[in-house]
Amino acid sequence: MKIKVWTDNNNRLLNWAYMNDSRPVGPTDDGQQIIEIDSTDGLYENHASIIDGQVVPDAGYDPDAGRPTPEPSPEHQMIAALTLEVAQLKAAKSSD
Repeated sequence: MKIKVWTDNNNRLLNWAYMNDSRPVGPTDDGQQIIEIDSTDGLYENHASIIDGQVVPDAGYDPDAGRPTPEPSPEHQMIAALTLEVAQLKAAKSSD
């Protein structure tokens, strides 16, 4: 498949988009480039470089590690606390 890549002056990947496969590989009129790749794996914007028409992801970069985990809402915290309290009451009642 072919993609168009936008890079900075250091060939760092800034953005990419799918391209029509009939487009030739190489530089575009707007100063970007079209490359051919087998997979979009490793196309991490701001965490990869384009070297000799190949995508080179940053060593050790894990795209999932930088994602914040959502905090439970106050409602979910209250439900969890009530569920625990009910479980404790049931446990205490069954031990009597």
